[in-house]
Amino acid sequence: MKRNTKVVLWLVAAVAFMGGLAFASVPLYRAFCNLTGFDGTAMRATKAPEVATDVIVRVRFDTNTRDIPWTFKAEKPYQDVRIGKTAMMYFTVTNTADHAITGRAVFNVLPETMGPFYRKLQCFCFDDQTLQAGESKTFPMVYFLDPEMLKNIDTRKVRDVTLSYTFFESKAAKK
Repeated sequence: MKRNTKVVLWLVAAVAFMGGLAFASVPLYRAFCNLTGFDGTAMRATKAPEVATDVIVRVRFDTNTRDIPWTFKAEKPYQDVRIGKTAMMYFTVTNTADHAITGRAVFNVLPETMGPFYRKLQCFCFDDQTLQAGESKTFPMVYFLDPEMLKNIDTRKVRDVTLSYTFFESKAAKK
Protein backbone atom coordinates (compact mmCIF):
# COMPACT_ATOMS: atom_id res chain seq x y z
CA MET A 1 0.00 0.00 0.00
CA LYS A 2 2.85 2.36 0.84
CA ARG A 3 4.38 1.86 -2.60
CA ASN A 4 1.07 2.66 -4.34
CA THR A 5 0.74 5.89 -2.32
CA LYS A 6 4.19 6.97 -3.49
CA VAL A 7 3.31 6.30 -7.12
CA VAL A 8 0.03 8.21 -6.81
CA LEU A 9 1.80 11.20 -5.22
CA TRP A 10 4.37 11.26 -8.04
CA LEU A 11 1.60 11.08 -10.65
CA VAL A 12 -0.37 13.89 -8.98
CA ALA A 13 2.80 16.02 -8.84
CA ALA A 14 3.51 15.32 -12.52
CA VAL A 15 -0.04 16.27 -13.55
CA ALA A 16 0.10 19.46 -11.43
CA PHE A 17 3.46 20.38 -12.99
CA MET A 18 2.15 19.82 -16.53
CA GLY A 19 -0.99 21.83 -15.77
CA GLY A 20 1.09 24.71 -14.41
CA LEU A 21 3.36 24.58 -17.44
CA ALA A 22 0.37 24.64 -19.79
CA PHE A 23 -1.11 27.60 -17.89
CA ALA A 24 2.18 29.53 -18.08
CA SER A 25 2.97 28.66 -21.71
CA VAL A 26 1.16 31.63 -23.33
CA PRO A 27 2.83 34.39 -21.26
CA LEU A 28 6.18 32.59 -21.48
CA TYR A 29 5.89 32.30 -25.27
CA ARG A 30 4.91 35.98 -25.55
CA ALA A 31 7.92 36.98 -23.42
CA PHE A 32 10.19 34.76 -25.53
CA CYS A 33 8.91 36.36 -28.77
CA ASN A 34 9.35 39.89 -27.38
CA LEU A 35 12.88 39.06 -26.26
CA THR A 36 14.06 37.34 -29.45
CA GLY A 37 11.91 38.79 -32.23
CA PHE A 38 10.69 35.28 -33.00
CA ASP A 39 7.42 34.84 -34.91
CA GLY A 40 7.50 38.27 -36.51
CA THR A 41 7.62 40.24 -33.26
CA ALA A 42 9.42 43.56 -33.73
CA MET A 43 12.20 44.32 -31.30
CA ARG A 44 12.29 47.38 -29.02
CA ALA A 45 15.47 49.42 -29.42
CA THR A 46 17.10 52.02 -27.18
CA LYS A 47 19.29 53.68 -29.80
CA ALA A 48 19.54 53.92 -33.57
CA PRO A 49 22.48 52.59 -35.60
CA GLU A 50 25.42 54.91 -36.27
CA VAL A 51 25.50 54.27 -40.02
CA ALA A 52 22.78 53.82 -42.65
CA THR A 53 23.21 51.86 -45.87
CA ASP A 54 22.09 52.81 -49.39
CA VAL A 55 19.74 49.81 -49.55
CA ILE A 56 16.06 50.82 -49.70
CA VAL A 57 13.24 48.71 -48.22
CA ARG A 58 9.54 49.45 -48.66
CA VAL A 59 7.74 49.25 -45.31
CA ARG A 60 3.97 48.79 -45.65
CA PHE A 61 1.57 49.65 -42.83
CA ASP A 62 -1.52 47.52 -42.22
CA THR A 63 -3.97 48.89 -39.62
CA ASN A 64 -6.90 46.98 -38.13
CA THR A 65 -9.29 47.05 -35.18
CA ARG A 66 -10.86 44.08 -33.45
CA ASP A 67 -14.00 44.36 -31.32
CA ILE A 68 -13.38 48.04 -30.55
CA PRO A 69 -15.34 50.98 -32.05
CA TRP A 70 -12.28 52.87 -33.26
CA THR A 71 -11.03 53.92 -36.68
CA PHE A 72 -7.31 53.49 -37.14
CA LYS A 73 -5.06 54.38 -40.07
CA ALA A 74 -1.49 55.19 -40.99
CA GLU A 75 -0.63 58.59 -42.46
CA LYS A 76 0.59 56.77 -45.60
CA PRO A 77 0.14 53.16 -46.72
CA TYR A 78 3.90 52.65 -47.07
CA GLN A 79 7.28 54.29 -46.62
CA ASP A 80 10.58 53.67 -48.43
CA VAL A 81 13.43 53.67 -45.90
CA ARG A 82 17.17 53.16 -45.99
CA ILE A 83 18.37 50.26 -43.87
CA GLY A 84 19.90 51.68 -40.69
CA LYS A 85 18.24 55.11 -41.01
CA THR A 86 15.67 56.16 -38.43
CA ALA A 87 12.18 56.71 -39.88
CA MET A 88 8.89 57.96 -38.46
CA MET A 89 5.28 57.23 -39.34
CA TYR A 90 2.15 58.77 -37.83
CA PHE A 91 -1.00 56.83 -37.01
CA THR A 92 -4.40 58.38 -36.28
CA VAL A 93 -6.93 56.70 -34.01
CA THR A 94 -10.52 57.89 -33.42
CA ASN A 95 -12.93 56.61 -30.78
CA THR A 96 -16.36 56.49 -32.46
CA ALA A 97 -18.14 55.29 -29.29
CA ASP A 98 -20.11 57.48 -26.88
CA HIS A 99 -17.85 56.60 -23.94
CA ALA A 100 -14.12 56.45 -23.15
CA ILE A 101 -12.29 53.28 -24.16
CA THR A 102 -8.77 52.07 -23.47
CA GLY A 103 -7.13 50.06 -26.22
CA ARG A 104 -3.87 48.28 -26.87
CA ALA A 105 -2.22 47.81 -30.25
CA VAL A 106 -0.53 44.51 -30.98
CA PHE A 107 1.78 44.19 -33.94
CA ASN A 108 3.45 41.73 -36.22
CA VAL A 109 6.13 41.98 -38.89
CA LEU A 110 6.06 40.05 -42.16
CA PRO A 111 8.01 38.27 -43.41
CA GLU A 112 8.46 36.73 -39.96
CA THR A 113 12.22 36.46 -40.46
CA MET A 114 12.35 40.29 -40.32
CA GLY A 115 11.03 40.45 -36.73
CA PRO A 116 14.48 40.60 -35.08
CA PHE A 117 15.62 43.33 -37.49
CA TYR A 118 12.61 45.68 -37.29
CA ARG A 119 13.50 47.89 -34.32
CA LYS A 120 11.15 50.38 -32.67
CA LEU A 121 12.49 53.32 -30.70
CA GLN A 122 9.08 54.85 -29.92
CA CYS A 123 5.63 53.34 -30.37
CA PHE A 124 2.09 53.80 -29.12
CA CYS A 125 1.96 50.00 -28.99
CA PHE A 126 4.24 49.94 -25.93
CA ASP A 127 1.38 51.14 -23.68
CA ASP A 128 -2.41 51.17 -23.38
CA GLN A 129 -4.06 54.19 -25.05
CA THR A 130 -7.23 55.81 -23.69
CA LEU A 131 -9.49 57.87 -25.95
CA GLN A 132 -12.54 59.77 -24.76
CA ALA A 133 -15.83 59.58 -26.67
CA GLY A 134 -15.32 61.04 -30.16
CA GLU A 135 -11.65 61.85 -29.48
CA SER A 136 -8.92 61.46 -32.10
CA LYS A 137 -5.21 61.17 -31.40
CA THR A 138 -2.22 61.00 -33.69
CA PHE A 139 0.67 58.84 -32.51
CA PRO A 140 4.22 58.76 -33.88
CA MET A 141 6.09 55.51 -34.34
CA VAL A 142 9.88 55.78 -34.70
CA TYR A 143 11.75 52.79 -36.08
CA PHE A 144 14.66 51.54 -38.15
CA LEU A 145 15.67 48.38 -39.97
CA ASP A 146 18.80 46.92 -38.39
CA PRO A 147 21.73 46.74 -40.87
CA GLU A 148 22.48 43.27 -39.45
CA MET A 149 19.62 42.04 -41.67
CA LEU A 150 22.01 42.30 -44.63
CA LYS A 151 24.26 39.65 -43.04
CA ASN A 152 21.43 37.16 -42.48
CA ILE A 153 20.79 34.64 -45.26
CA ASP A 154 17.01 34.76 -44.64
CA THR A 155 16.69 38.56 -44.76
CA ARG A 156 19.51 40.04 -46.81
CA LYS A 157 17.41 40.16 -50.01
CA VAL A 158 14.14 41.31 -48.38
CA ARG A 159 13.01 44.63 -49.91
CA ASP A 160 9.35 44.64 -48.84
CA VAL A 161 8.22 44.46 -45.20
CA THR A 162 4.74 44.74 -43.71
CA LEU A 163 4.10 46.05 -40.22
CA SER A 164 0.60 45.05 -39.16
CA TYR A 165 -1.16 46.59 -36.16
CA THR A 166 -4.45 45.56 -34.60
CA PHE A 167 -6.09 47.60 -31.82
CA PHE A 168 -8.04 45.61 -29.20
CA GLU A 169 -9.88 46.82 -26.14
CA SER A 170 -7.37 46.55 -23.29
CA LYS A 171 -8.02 43.62 -20.97
CA ALA A 172 -6.21 45.42 -18.14
CA ALA A 173 -8.56 48.42 -18.46
CA LYS A 174 -11.67 46.20 -18.33
CA LYS A 175 -10.81 44.93 -14.83
